[in-house]
Amino acid sequence: MGRVGDLIDRAASAAGSTEHLSVFAAAEAGELLAWARRKQKQIARLPAQVTPSHMADAYAVQAHMARRLGHDIDGWKIGCTSPEAQKLLGANGPFAGPLFRPFIHSSPADLSAKDFHRRGLEPEFAFTLARDLPPRGRDYGRDEVAAAVASLHPAIEIVDSRFTTGFGAGVLNLIADDGVNGAFVHGPAVTQWQPLDLAAWPVELKVDGKVVKAGVGANVMGHPLNALVWLANLLAGPTSPAAGANYGGLRAGQIVTTGTCAGIFDAGPSDRAIARFGKLGETRVQFHA
Repeated sequence: MGRVGDLIDRAASAAGSTEHLSVFAAAEAGELLAWARRKQKQIARLPAQVTPSHMADAYAVQAHMARRLGHDIDGWKIGCTSPEAQKLLGANGPFAGPLFRPFIHSSPADLSAKDFHRRGLEPEFAFTLARDLPPRGRDYGRDEVAAAVASLHPAIEIVDSRFTTGFGAGVLNLIADDGVNGAFVHGPAVTQWQPLDLAAWPVELKVDGKVVKAGVGANVMGHPLNALVWLANLLAGPTSPAAGANYGGLRAGQIVTTGTCAGIFDAGPSDRAIARFGKLGETRVQFHA
């Protein structure tokens, strides 16, 4: 099994028996997941001794994975923001993961199908930030977060997993695995978005000319902006489960995709997909074998 086997053996022998993961155990788990992403591999599971059993552990592993990958964090994804997604994963609420620069694409995107184990397409509203929302001692409010937004974008998140069991790995493992992000494709910037009723805004996903999914913005925590507020406080709150990850809050220029408003569709290796957001524009992705 090579390098991955060494990681498992080291983690199993060195991890402590405390309820929460030790720093070393979280680092080992993060390195294993980073290895899987770099090498386009999947693993059956994390070793029991380094498997997160608390939300804080999951974000700690995720942060170590991000550091091991070494890519710039140019944005964030939010998952499980819809009732459908929470039911599918057995989650009680949303979770988040970083978007890394090499995996962020402008529409239209032409991507190799071989770069993904799963090509789960999710049409989503995304926001680009105009200013930082750094850690502080109190929560950010909705108006404050809205004022920090530079633009809105139609987008498609491509969901993928480094676990052979996919969503069956469990919510904490999915958080550790970068929130099961594979890639992200964004459409044009819309600056005059605040007067729009995003909760009622219709979205559809077409694959090879056929509508395969449809929904509205209200499927994302009632309104896509609510998801962005949640993320701002997850990354900035001193008592949030991600506080120990030390991500430093949200930063100007980062793009945040807020979760699917129309479910998930598994694309084939040569599918052509379009997420349509009416007058807000569209986002296109083409896979090739």
